[in-house]
Amino acid sequence: MKKGQGTLNGFLDQGCTIKGDVVFSDLLRVHGQVTGRVSSEHELLVGEGGVVEGEVLVGRLVVAGTVRGTVRVKERVVIHGTGRVFAEIFAPTLVVDEGGVLEGPVHMTRPTKAEGPAT
Repeated sequence: MKKGQGTLNGFLDQGCTIKGDVVFSDLLRVHGQVTGRVSSEHELLVGEGGVVEGEVLVGRLVVAGTVRGTVRVKERVVIHGTGRVFAEIFAPTLVVDEGGVLEGPVHMTRPTKAEGPAT
C-alpha cells in the first residue's frame, strides 16, 4: 500500500495499545496509543485520536493527534491544526499549522555527518 513517498509498514487503529519499543522501516500510522520508544529512518504519522508517549527517533514526524516526551527528527516535524505536541524537539525543520499546539523546548540544528541514523 503506497502512502505519499513511503510504503505503509504498519497501522495501529483506535482502541489498540502498544507498550515497548516499536521499530519500522518505512511508514507507520498510529491512530491508537504507543507508549515507549518509536524509531525509524522514515515517517511516523500520528493521526487524529492517536497518542504517542515516550521517545520518538524518526526521519519525519507528522502529528494530527498527540505526542508527549522527547522527539528527535532527521528531516522535519509537521504539526497539523488538530495536533498537540508536549515534548522537547530536536529537528532541523518545524512546521506548525494554525490551531496546532506545541509546548516544550525546540532545538533546530542540523545533524552532523558524523551522527548515525535515528535509532
